[in-house]
Amino acid sequence: MNRMRFDLDGIPLDDEDGRTTAILRFRTISGLVLALPESVDVTVPFSDLESAAIDLVTGRIHLRFSEAGRKRHPWLGAAMVLTGPWTDRSELATPPAQAPAASAAAAKQ
Repeated sequence: MNRMRFDLDGIPLDDEDGRTTAILRFRTISGLVLALPESVDVTVPFSDLESAAIDLVTGRIHLRFSEAGRKRHPWLGAAMVLTGPWTDRSELATPPAQAPAASAAAAKQ
């Protein structure tokens, strides 16, 4: 079994009015890649964001744009904040079981 990892690809991000504005795709060294409803991917440089946070308790993604960043991205309209729900591909009640080989290797250490 492949190890489960945090998966942030495909999270819908809504503006303050609840309108889905973008979909989180990837984090790169240049910034965050967001998919727009027009089937276009854009990279938002980190310098255009005041903050970008993942709250593991509530399962929410929160992006706050700087005023200058908002002006550079007309697709935002008047929005300054995008948020979205994050759940991994599976909702887990308990951690997934490790493969027997991995458990044995961990026990030896």
